[in-house]
Amino acid sequence: MSYILSPPVRTTCAHCGEDCPESDHPGAVPRFCCSGCRTVYTLLREHGMENFYRLDPAAGRSQRRYQRDDYDWLETEALAATLARYHDEEVWRVELELPAIHCIACVWLLERLPNLLPGVRRSQVDVTRKRATIEFDPRQTTLRAVAELLADIGYPPVLRRADTRQAGAADRSLLYRIGVAGFCFGNIMLLSFPEYLGLGEDAGATLIGRAIGPGMLLLSLPVLFYAATGFFRDAYTGLRLGRITLDFPIVVGMLALFGRSVYEIAGGSGSGYLDSLAGFVFFLLIGRWFQSYTFTRLSFERDYHDYFPIGAYRRDGAGNLEAVAVADVRTDDVLIVRPGQIIPTDGILLAASGAGIDYSFVTGESKRKRTAPGQAVFAGGRATGKALTLRVTRSADESYLMQLWRDGRRAGDAPVGPPHRMVGVFTGAVFLIALCTFIFWYRSDPATAYRAAVSVLIIACPCAIALAAPFAYGSLQRLLGRAGYYLSSAATIDRLAGVNTFVFDKTGTLIDSGVGHALTWMDSSRKGEAPVFLAMCRYSTHPRSQAIAAALAAEGMEAPTTTAPAEEEGRGLHLCWRGRVYRVGRADFCGLQDLPPGTYATVDGKAVLRLDTRPPRLRPGVRGALRELSTRGKVYLLSGDDPPKDNFWEAYFPADQLHFRMSPFTKQTFVEDLQRSGNRVLMVGDGLNDTGALRTADVGMAVSEDESAFSPACDAIVSARRLGFLPSVLLTCRRLRWVTRIAYGLALLYNLVGLSYAVSGALSPVVAAILMPASSITIVLVASTGAYLLYRHDLYHPGS
Repeated sequence: MSYILSPPVRTTCAHCGEDCPESDHPGAVPRFCCSGCRTVYTLLREHGMENFYRLDPAAGRSQRRYQRDDYDWLETEALAATLARYHDEEVWRVELELPAIHCIACVWLLERLPNLLPGVRRSQVDVTRKRATIEFDPRQTTLRAVAELLADIGYPPVLRRADTRQAGAADRSLLYRIGVAGFCFGNIMLLSFPEYLGLGEDAGATLIGRAIGPGMLLLSLPVLFYAATGFFRDAYTGLRLGRITLDFPIVVGMLALFGRSVYEIAGGSGSGYLDSLAGFVFFLLIGRWFQSYTFTRLSFERDYHDYFPIGAYRRDGAGNLEAVAVADVRTDDVLIVRPGQIIPTDGILLAASGAGIDYSFVTGESKRKRTAPGQAVFAGGRATGKALTLRVTRSADESYLMQLWRDGRRAGDAPVGPPHRMVGVFTGAVFLIALCTFIFWYRSDPATAYRAAVSVLIIACPCAIALAAPFAYGSLQRLLGRAGYYLSSAATIDRLAGVNTFVFDKTGTLIDSGVGHALTWMDSSRKGEAPVFLAMCRYSTHPRSQAIAAALAAEGMEAPTTTAPAEEEGRGLHLCWRGRVYRVGRADFCGLQDLPPGTYATVDGKAVLRLDTRPPRLRPGVRGALRELSTRGKVYLLSGDDPPKDNFWEAYFPADQLHFRMSPFTKQTFVEDLQRSGNRVLMVGDGLNDTGALRTADVGMAVSEDESAFSPACDAIVSARRLGFLPSVLLTCRRLRWVTRIAYGLALLYNLVGLSYAVSGALSPVVAAILMPASSITIVLVASTGAYLLYRHDLYHPGS
């Protein structure tokens, strides 16, 4: 009797693609390598998320590699809270490190966590940092459930305190690939020397060639299946998404070179083009590394810590306030956060009776929360009503506040640069040209046909077109920071270039708040009450409060330690202290009906002093800036103050474009009305009493007179002394469009010339592989240099 032994049938896991054990439910379809993979597969199918496997069949992570950590300790709220960026009874916000993130399918799945777990509101993935920011409702789910779900689907979180910083190690995989490709390239060239030296007709050399051909083929395998895997993966993912990416023609060129080489070596007709293939991959990888290095060197993100205008007020042992940078805030410091200011770090409230906190910049929901001593507060909240006194419990993280600023503004902005469709059309056209070139040459010279077609695929560089705008805009964003204009994103530049209507707040924006005020004592017998006014005004950020505080301090008065006053936006301050009622603000707010409009300080309804406003003095350069802006569009002035008697502002604004006695709400409504009329509005304010208008405008710009004035509601922050350069900034933003057009033109010229040589068969694939990254780097340098020249011409003023 004879037996026919059939080879074992290899079955793979439907989730992760690994081999399945034979004992795992024989005959079952689909098959799984472990129960964990079965659970994830079933979970995704139940929620209609099979597209995860269509995006990348290799995206599934084997559950056999992970042991589910014990997340029971996350049930203890005090311990779980150490991982949270923000938490209250309605929402938790956590940022989790997920090392298993590796592709677009991972992002697709993780951003759909709300579909997998009830209670999860939002999941936002940063694939470069391998982190996910997750918001959930603690009434419906817990942090433990979130962590266990992530572990179940193959992304076990690394749980660290939210204030733990860990510098990520540089990704060395690209350098490893360059090393492998370079090693194989050198050795293949060494084995190709007989052919280089023209020994092909010698019989001995032919025998050697037949012997070393397989060796060259063996050396090419690591190049194709390791060093070049990034190109294959990106091209394949693009096709899964229905896009022809920049890597697609490169991959086709690699496969053409490799296939032709295998054909020649196997048939004994030649040694193929393996040296060209290895050199092609080697120089492409070097080009990618150099592009990455250049981008890092020119990066506009890395300089944020050098100029980002944000600080805090710290109370020293003697009770005095000092301004400090956020980076210098330490645990157990006592901070004062004035109404309208952003809480720079987590802490415990020491005094805040009657105050409120708006966490809309953190949670996205505009809802004022009441406060009480002993309550935990979180970075990113905005103090309202009264000043907050808090003790720091976590070292401040300036990068987190910057991330809130960038995330909170224009989240829907499209990235600068050509649309994906344009790049796809360009790549498809290049592929068609390569095919036609191959057909044209094949009849007369098959060797030239392969060389020319592959050169066409390589030399054409849509990435040069794709990089022009991001580098130009990113470089100008960095340079504008040097000029005192700090933008939340590069896309803000494009919106600044398009504005045609300009709206300015008056107090704290156009006027130099340090001059133009004097105190008049209306009841000198009550001068003993003035130190209380000094204490009240120090809790406020309003320019008039600051002017009163500065004037009283100049008379040698010292402020007593009082509770924080209540503040009504645009009206004034109110404090009950030792049986008396103190008010600082507008006449109607202080109950003074028979006195002319102005800013007063009263005790029990009786006027003690008045802040007299001398003829206002505009900030340096503002006079000329207003005149120039009026030639480009309508310029409006909005103010919560009473109209002046001397008609001072009519010298700079038409009478019908002056608006006084406006509340923060009416300012926002005014901006909305302008937008409904088809205008693109730039709103410039102090970021304190005009948050709604700044948020509503096409571009919101906050004027900062000290480093503590930070408003996440704005798109840009401008140093007060540089406001006069606003017309030059707008002109530079418009001119940048010409820089990007020039860069696009150079990229197009390079492609036309390069394709001409490639189609004629005059270029080898190796030379094309060198020229392609060189062209990208050239375009990047042109775009960046153009932005720098604009900055030097329009905005660079040494010593200003």
